[in-house]
Amino acid sequence: MTIKHTSEGPKDVTRKERLIDRYGRPVDYLRISLTQECDHNCFFCHREGEDHPGAEMTASEVERLVQRANQRGIRKVKLTGGEVLLREDIVEIVRRLAPLTDDLSLTTNGTRLAELASKLKQAGLDRVNVSLHTLRDDVHRRIVGADDLNVIKRGIETAIEVGLFPVKINMTILRGYNEGEIGEMMEYAGTIGAILQLIELQPMPTEIGWSDGLWVSLDSIERGLEKRATQVNQRSLHGRRQYTVPLQGKEVLVEIVRPHHNSSFCARCTRLRVTSDGRLKPCLLRSDNLVDVHDLLKTAKDAQIDRALELVTTLREPYWKGGDDR
Repeated sequence: MTIKHTSEGPKDVTRKERLIDRYGRPVDYLRISLTQECDHNCFFCHREGEDHPGAEMTASEVERLVQRANQRGIRKVKLTGGEVLLREDIVEIVRRLAPLTDDLSLTTNGTRLAELASKLKQAGLDRVNVSLHTLRDDVHRRIVGADDLNVIKRGIETAIEVGLFPVKINMTILRGYNEGEIGEMMEYAGTIGAILQLIELQPMPTEIGWSDGLWVSLDSIERGLEKRATQVNQRSLHGRRQYTVPLQGKEVLVEIVRPHHNSSFCARCTRLRVTSDGRLKPCLLRSDNLVDVHDLLKTAKDAQIDRALELVTTLREPYWKGGDDR
């Protein structure tokens, strides 16, 4: 088994121009929430850490923010929500952002993906993450509150057919719901040509007690993957590992996302979040250090938006630190 390290990030921006926080972490990735509306009701959803959101950013405001971020070396953008595909202008937003990015992706629950995948690909979307936590209808209904499992699977398979690459399946592991389905999901992902992303439940600070019975450590799962894998790639983002696992004559790529109480995960974070109502958010788990840029995006000079990006970068700090459980 070999371990390869992959590096990501802009190559043509000087260190002086790049946004680098007090801990030496570069910011090269913007995660933008476009809406808090959703047609699912997943009981564990953290809604990107938003609390009482205001008016959504317009397509032109999102574009202007990404233009300024682009000038500081941020070329990787992920669009999320809520359910991002509920935005009626989502294809237009993708079309506006594609020329400003090297890697443009979105996260979706997949309910509208079959009808929009081709249009999104043509508009310039590179790849997509789809939340799919189970392959069983009854468990799916318990988790999301809807009876649309086959709709989502059709969306995933359509995204692959139209050439979005890679397509990742986001499976949050929940005790008592789906922890016994990982093998089945690996087979499904390997069969259709998707990457399986196993995600450790990340409760918000006010919900940690509530989620204790649902949280599943991915340590033993990852050890099992290490034994079976023919290759391991370690990504620069969060130090995540991707395991290439042989499976019945095929291969499946499985990525592990372990954010909870993980100081290594935080130490390698290069991501800046943006709320749907236009606030720069340094960390998912904090809401006391946001920088509001919504009004600036309407009329302010570029320099004012640049200063806001610089300010929020200085406010970034690892949430989980070695031995620090907050």
